[in-house]
Amino acid sequence: MPMSPPPTLEPASPSDLDPICRLLDAHGLPSADVGEHLAGFLVARTDRELAGVVGVEPHGNEALLRSLCVVAERRERGLARALCAGAEAIARGTGARELYLLTTDARGYFEKQGYAPRDRQDAAPAIRRTAEFRTLCPSTATVMSKRLDAGPRFLPRSLLPLRPDVPGARMWAVGLDRVLMTYFEVDPGTRFERHQHEGEQITSVVEGELLFEIDGAVVRVGPGEAIAIPAGTPHAVFTRDRAAKAFDSWSAPFPTT
Repeated sequence: MPMSPPPTLEPASPSDLDPICRLLDAHGLPSADVGEHLAGFLVARTDRELAGVVGVEPHGNEALLRSLCVVAERRERGLARALCAGAEAIARGTGARELYLLTTDARGYFEKQGYAPRDRQDAAPAIRRTAEFRTLCPSTATVMSKRLDAGPRFLPRSLLPLRPDVPGARMWAVGLDRVLMTYFEVDPGTRFERHQHEGEQITSVVEGELLFEIDGAVVRVGPGEAIAIPAGTPHAVFTRDRAAKAFDSWSAPFPTT
């Protein structure tokens, strides 16, 4: 008999809302406000079917892990642990340094994952203000938390909103201690005036074209092409009649944006 493929983890989509709520309701977990926080939910799928779910509510330096649930026939296979790790990666990506949860019957499991019980009154104020803490979970639920180390971060699309840069360009950025990546969407007729960076820069165009003015010449970088710019090299960047989408990779020290 052929074996089923391993589950895949991916951000929840709006079409997942009803299946998630049904799964949580079937296991006695709160679902009333899932729709408000769906952007922070991660789902596991097997053969396109929902196999498990977990949610993260970011609240500044803290975040709330919630709604961890795996369908009965998929348990005892490490899927809950994978979902936990995914939730921690999302929480790190939001900038959280401590991850909280409330549980009525899984304290032992979460202790094995590195979470420690906390007195309710000692929980961070932002966590005490969540609906799960105030009303959705019983007051007898155990509050637990875990300090987040510098592990991997996962940032779903909902956590990477485009923000304005120069007029006509929008971007997001993701960084670690020694590497930064930025993504740009640039309108036609946009210009980044002559400048230079302390760190090294590699730009790869995925759509459209970017034109770089360097050393008195113009270099066109099109889809599937890249340009590597040493630290301290003056350059300007512009588009003509075509929009562009591109990724930049940076070495430290990073540019300020």
